[in-house]
Amino acid sequence: MNIERYENGNIEVDISFTWMSYLALFGTFCCFFGIVYFWAIVGLHIFSLQIIGLVIAGVVLGVAGIIIYESSSFLFDNENGELRWQKRKYFRAKKGTVPFYDIEEVKIERADENTKEMLVKILTKKGELSLSDSYMLSSDYNVEELAGEVKSITGLGIDVSPKNRAQILLELGQTKGAIDIIREEMEMSIEEAKDYLGL
Repeated sequence: MNIERYENGNIEVDISFTWMSYLALFGTFCCFFGIVYFWAIVGLHIFSLQIIGLVIAGVVLGVAGIIIYESSSFLFDNENGELRWQKRKYFRAKKGTVPFYDIEEVKIERADENTKEMLVKILTKKGELSLSDSYMLSSDYNVEELAGEVKSITGLGIDVSPKNRAQILLELGQTKGAIDIIREEMEMSIEEAKDYLGL
């Protein structure tokens, strides 16, 4: 996991478990090389036990490489008041944008009560979003500190009226998010929301 903190208050989190996948795919390549070596150079029959074993090992390592591949990127955009995310797993890619005002909670889930392996989960109005699908060791990445920063930048833990929440977002420079809160929660047009906030 790589965490970048920018001067404008943005936080970018990149999580990648690709090295294990590349290692497995390298194993597949080695098995393929072994097959070519035993068949073309040594002269073993294509259905010999050595070649069949290498084919099975290559297939298993190749499938494992595909299964364990995972990467994700999360940008907590302080200026625009939104979270932009992208996740890749297997051959699928997903991405989306979540306004900060749609984020209801940031929580840490432990693998079990006696471990330091954790997940950071973001609960939104539309569902749950995990920073990764695999548990991370807290001692390596300081997962608790990251969760605290995410709560801070998104303005969580503040239980106030829409107007006060909008004012907090304005103070953070998140004009769009402030207008959206007033517009959606007080059922106003964009112009009415701007006038209400004195913009």
